[in-house]
Amino acid sequence: MRVLHGDVFECVDAWEGLLQELGIEPGSRWAAFDAGDLVSKAPSTKCYRCKLPDERTVYFKRYTYPFSRWHEFWLRPGKAAVEFWAYGRLRQLGIPTLNVIAFGESRRWGALRASCIVTEGIEQTVDLAAFVRTVWSRWPREKRLASGRAIAHQLLSQARKAHDAGFFHHDLKFRNLLIHPDGDPESIVWIDAPRASRMRFREYRGVVTDLSGLSRIAISLFSRFELMRLLHVYLGKERRTEAKRLFRSIQKHLGRRMPKPLDLTYPD
Repeated sequence: MRVLHGDVFECVDAWEGLLQELGIEPGSRWAAFDAGDLVSKAPSTKCYRCKLPDERTVYFKRYTYPFSRWHEFWLRPGKAAVEFWAYGRLRQLGIPTLNVIAFGESRRWGALRASCIVTEGIEQTVDLAAFVRTVWSRWPREKRLASGRAIAHQLLSQARKAHDAGFFHHDLKFRNLLIHPDGDPESIVWIDAPRASRMRFREYRGVVTDLSGLSRIAISLFSRFELMRLLHVYLGKERRTEAKRLFRSIQKHLGRRMPKPLDLTYPD
């Protein structure tokens, strides 16, 4: 939470002029911003992709709340503020993520009315779900296996680092991960983290939630044996005895809303 009563808008100095040209600036204008391409929409959320004159791309995400929901984030950080914190924490941990260039919030006596976050676009990336459907599935079998294992190892190593530091994404699914179309594991970027949190006493629940998010598509790509091997990668040698318990916990979590199998057509 940046303000108790009133409006606040913070912007990286180097981006201020460019955002003003789009209409994203202090005052009330950002709360009504609707330029650019609408890339996602929910009852309280809109996200726009905007092209700058220098060909760079920015993403403007705005959250708005009617007065009837005044209590939802009363005296608590809203989703934009959580994302702002999450991206900073991920950078501290050395996990590639989005670069925040602006943040805005409007409150009335602690009740959140609107908030926004502006992030810099990352060129030549696709989300991991789209990558699997349109690129990875068309590769020969040996290349698929090698690439899938390398990406999984990278993701699980990053997740272990984040979890050991008490950071949990809570929506860690393929759609919220970016990757270069060539499948380079080092190009993976974590995005879209309005539910992220730091957990000190319920870490296991956070681990199960994040790994279940990754598993929703992974169970269509790997065998049961391979998935267990990947859990060993996440746990490390010193904690491998926990693999069966963790595997069952993930299965139980997925069982609440079973994922649909991916309909992929392989060349072989």
